[in-house]
Amino acid sequence: MSNLDLFSRLSRKIFHDLINPASAALNGMELLKYNLANTDAQALEDETFQLLDMSIKKITAQITFFRFCYSDPTSAKNENVSINFINNIINDYVSFTRLKITYINDLERLDKKHAILLTNTIMVLQSLFPQGANINCELIDVNTLTIRANNPTGKINAETLGDFQSRSSDKIKNIQVRYLNELAGIYRIKYEVISGDDNETLIKFCNAN
Repeated sequence: MSNLDLFSRLSRKIFHDLINPASAALNGMELLKYNLANTDAQALEDETFQLLDMSIKKITAQITFFRFCYSDPTSAKNENVSINFINNIINDYVSFTRLKITYINDLERLDKKHAILLTNTIMVLQSLFPQGANINCELIDVNTLTIRANNPTGKINAETLGDFQSRSSDKIKNIQVRYLNELAGIYRIKYEVISGDDNETLIKFCNAN
């Protein structure tokens, strides 16, 4: 068993164990909000209550997102995924970050391997752009996915960028970049990262064959 297989299996177990209580807490909070709306609506405006509500939503969104990111990378990798599911987990996760995601097309032809590459890239971009960025994704065809990041502040994590542009896995220090690099190798997909002077970074994934 490779290190990647071991990590993926361990991650799936951890997130499987975490998602049930997190979902129960989220459902319980929604039920509580419904009941309070009919009995004590003022309590919904309490800062502590709102902080608790936001925290439960955030941790549930993160667990759901991470669970997909670290799911088995080889299972059904060429099958199309539910676009609604992918949109929901990305939008829920990104809503608690400084990233903004848009799509040129509706990604109807997105398969699982590209969806996993996309979600893992989003996590790298969160580290790459600590002050946030506008992310535009486009599935050119079934073999090519492009992600353009516009960074209005111009601030970028140089160490993460260096890792992202490195082709040598052994020299990559950022664990998330290294995981993405390993995924690309499994899928026989090559990617390039081009950072321009106009605060735009282009990431392009395409089949290595």
